[in-house]
Amino acid sequence: MMSGVLLGFSGCSEDIDESNFAIKEKQTAMDFLSSKPEYSGIKAIFERVRFGNRDNASTLASVLSARGNYTLFIPDNTALETYMQNVAGTTDVSELSDEIAQLVANSCIIDNEGMSAYEVADFPESGTFNKQNLNSRSLSCVHTENDEYIINNSSKVTRFDIEVSNGMIHVVDAVIAPSSDRLPELIALAGNMKIMSYLLTATEWANSLLQENDAAYEAVDHGETFIQSGVPGTFKIPMYRKIGYTALVETDDVYRNEWGINLVMNEETGEVSNWDEVMRVIKEKCQAVYGTEAADDLTNPDNAVNRFVAYHLLYGKISYNNLVHHYNEYNYKYGNNKEPQRNNCPTNVWDYYTTMGNHRGLIKITQVGDAGFEQDLDHKVYVNRISEYDNTRGGDYRETGVKDAGVLLSAENGEYDNNALNGFFYPISKILLYSDHVRNMLAGERMRIDMVTMLPELLTNNNRGNEYTKFPIGYIDNILNVSSGTNILYLMDAWSPGGGAWNDYQGDEMMFTGLYDFVLRLPPVPKSGTYELRMGVAMNPLRGMAQIYFGDHPDKLTPAGLPYDMRQTVGGSGSSIPWVADVEDDEVNAENDKNLRNQGYLKGPQYFTVTNGKADTPVRSRSGSAAAIRRIVGVFDMEADKTYYLRFKTALKKLDSQFFLDYFEFVPTQVYNGPTPEDIW
Repeated sequence: MMSGVLLGFSGCSEDIDESNFAIKEKQTAMDFLSSKPEYSGIKAIFERVRFGNRDNASTLASVLSARGNYTLFIPDNTALETYMQNVAGTTDVSELSDEIAQLVANSCIIDNEGMSAYEVADFPESGTFNKQNLNSRSLSCVHTENDEYIINNSSKVTRFDIEVSNGMIHVVDAVIAPSSDRLPELIALAGNMKIMSYLLTATEWANSLLQENDAAYEAVDHGETFIQSGVPGTFKIPMYRKIGYTALVETDDVYRNEWGINLVMNEETGEVSNWDEVMRVIKEKCQAVYGTEAADDLTNPDNAVNRFVAYHLLYGKISYNNLVHHYNEYNYKYGNNKEPQRNNCPTNVWDYYTTMGNHRGLIKITQVGDAGFEQDLDHKVYVNRISEYDNTRGGDYRETGVKDAGVLLSAENGEYDNNALNGFFYPISKILLYSDHVRNMLAGERMRIDMVTMLPELLTNNNRGNEYTKFPIGYIDNILNVSSGTNILYLMDAWSPGGGAWNDYQGDEMMFTGLYDFVLRLPPVPKSGTYELRMGVAMNPLRGMAQIYFGDHPDKLTPAGLPYDMRQTVGGSGSSIPWVADVEDDEVNAENDKNLRNQGYLKGPQYFTVTNGKADTPVRSRSGSAAAIRRIVGVFDMEADKTYYLRFKTALKKLDSQFFLDYFEFVPTQVYNGPTPEDIW
C-alpha cells in the first residue's frame, strides 16, 4: 500500500525530497564527549585505557565509538580533578598511573551487551545494577527522599538519560571508584561498628573473609562457550571465579540499647579503652545461647562468641536487591524493566541462607510486600521474620500478622560505604542470635529454598538472572564428588514482557546433563526432628532417570527409594502421575491433591505462577504446567548440627539426558502431618 502512495505522489512531481527518507545518525558516546570540553578529562582517560588485558586490545575510546549498549556514569572535569588531587596529588590526567586511570575508566562503564543501556527509569531504588561494570564490580544505587540518585554511596547523578547511538550517558558529581578494601577492612572503617570489627579480629573470622578470587581457576583455560543438545541457546563458561561474603552487622548503638554496652573512647585517638568490660558482657550473653564449650578460646569454632559471629556471616557476595529474587510470585508482574520492578510487590518474598562456621545455621531473609501486616510500602527486608498469611485455598497470601517480626536489615550504612571488594555488609536493627526461640520458629514452618541460593558462587559472580552458564567441575563448592561426565548448567528466563511461560520457581533452574553423578550439600535444619524432604521437578521427555541417595556422609549415602523417572507424563489419560488442574470446588481439589500425594508427588505451590509476566495463572491451575510438580524424596530424621547430602546418579547410559533441580522444601512433621492440613501455597 505504501508503494502505491509513493507512486501517486511521484505523479505530481518528478523531484522527490530524499531528506524525508534520511535517518539522522545519533552521536556515539565518544562523539558526545568530544563535543563537550567539560568532559575532556574522562575522554582523555578513555583514549588511554584499553578494553581488556590483551596488549592488542582496543582503547575504550574506540569501543565507545562503535556499536554497543553501554551505560556511562561520567564525571565532569571538576569532579575528576578533585578525585585526582585526592588520590594522586595532581590534576593532570597524563600524570595518572595506569592503575588509577584503568580504575576510573572501567568503574564508570557498564556493558549491557544484548540489552539496551540503563535509563534512569531502570535504576534500582535501593541495591545494585544487575549488570556489573568493566571491573566486574556491582555498582550500588540509592534513590533518596530528595529524589536524588546516589551511585556507590558518593556520586550523585546530576544529568540523566543523555541518549547516544551506543548507549546512555549520565553525569555524576564525583568519580565512581568502588572501594578496594575487603569486607572486614571495610567494616573496620565504619565508625559505628567498632564492636563487630573487634569481634571479627578477636575470633579470627576476619582472616576468613579476605579471599577475593580463585587464581588457580583463572590460570586454566576452560573455554568460552558450551552447546547442550536439546537446549536452545549458548552457555557461557565463566572466565573468573570470584569469592565473596556477606555480613549482617549490629551497630554499636544496638549493643548499647540491648546489652547495655557503652564504649569508652579516647577523644584524641578514637581508641576504645574498655574492651575487657565489653567482652565480659558479650561472653555472658553468648554463652547463655551457645553454651560454655572452649570458653577461653575465642578462635575455637565451638566457642560461644565465635559461633555468635559466625551466625552473622554468609558465603556469597549478595547485593541488597538480590537478597530475595522477584520473578513469578503470586500476583507479581515483573513488567518490561531491565531490572525486576520493586514498586508493586503484592506478597512477601523470601529465601534461606546457610551461615558460616562448623555449626552451620539457617537464616531466613524476607522482603515484605504491599499488603504486609504493618502496611509498609517501602518493602523492607527482615532477618528471621516469621509471618502469618491468608493461606486458604481462596486466599491471596497477603501477610495478615507476624509470629516474630524479625530483625530489620538496612541497605546502607549512612556515610560509610558497605560495598567491599569481596562482599557487602548490612546494618541490622537488633542483636542476631540463633536462639532456641529462633530455631523453633524457623522449624515450625515449611522451608522452601531455591536451588540457586544454595550455591553462593552464582551470587558472587553475578550469574543469577543474567545469562545461561556452564560451570566447570569444582567451580561450586556445594556440588561435590562430581563425575567427569557431568555438565553443570544454569538456565533462566529472560526479563521481557510475556516471557517464555516457564514453570520454574523464581524463573531459573539448574540442569545436569551427560553421564552425571554428583553430590549436593544441603542447608542445615534449624532444629532436630523429622522432616519430609521434597524437590521441585519438571517432567518432560528429554529428562532421564536417576537414583537418589541421602545421608550425612558424602561418600556413604543410601538409596532414597526406587530410581526416579523424569520422563513420565503428568496428568491426562493413562498418566502414572494423576495430576488434575484445580477447579472451583475446593473439596474436589483437596481429594485430587490427596490422590497425587499417594503417588509420592504434590502439585506445584499456589504461591508461584507461570513465568509469563502476567502473574495470573498459578501452576496449579494451568494444564500446561502439570509437569511442574514436587516430588517427595523421603521422610528423614535430621539433626540440627549435622550436614546432610543428596546424591543424584543417572540410571541411563545417555549423554543427552537431563536432570533438573529448581528448589527444595524441608517440611517438619507438624506441617505435613499435623492436625491442620498443609496449605497449598
